[in-house]
Amino acid sequence: MASRVQDTRPLAVRVYERMASEIVDGTLKPGTALIQEHVAAQYGVSRTPVRDALTQVTLEGLASLVPGSGYVVNELTSQDVSNVFEVRYALEELAVRQAIGHHTPKQLVRLRALIDEFETIDPDDAEEQFQLGKDFHLALVGPCPNRYLRETLENIWAHPIQRRITRAYEIGPRHQAEIATAHRQILAALQSGDIDLIIRVLGYCHDSGDVTAYAQVVDSTNAATQ
Repeated sequence: MASRVQDTRPLAVRVYERMASEIVDGTLKPGTALIQEHVAAQYGVSRTPVRDALTQVTLEGLASLVPGSGYVVNELTSQDVSNVFEVRYALEELAVRQAIGHHTPKQLVRLRALIDEFETIDPDDAEEQFQLGKDFHLALVGPCPNRYLRETLENIWAHPIQRRITRAYEIGPRHQAEIATAHRQILAALQSGDIDLIIRVLGYCHDSGDVTAYAQVVDSTNAATQ
């Protein structure tokens, strides 16, 4: 019988992860009041980690502190989605411009391996496709000498809004193939030093209307939960 893996993360982290996940997957619906005492009782913890979690989800825009009402779950809007894509694309372009010419052979091999793996996974597994896509984009900017820029991009990719987008949208085989092709074009351009082509391909998802598609899915998901 397999032993159960114990979660050794700090309690505050586990409470935050649960709360953020429940907001992201719609368990805690927009407008829901997050009362410390009630959440603490439901989670079986003290109020201190709940208070810390409420502060964190508020900083991330998943909830708001309303005067006289306390913490309330926010609704993720299509504008939120567009804003995330816009910031990520702009910072990624800057990071790639600084990283080009500095990738080692080992880093190039990793980029190719991520593309190969991306092509073999279930086309309807949005979570796995998102994870591999994230790994590719972060590996692409890995040699960027500005660590603050790299860390900012990592934080954007890790933002709970990204999780909501991922769970709401299934890529499908056609889109999977298109993304894999785009990543191979980026890798080829990286090896030839064609920064302009890299930037054009990076803008593919934004310019091709995928941002609109994601936003529409979020809007329809919100409507379905109301």
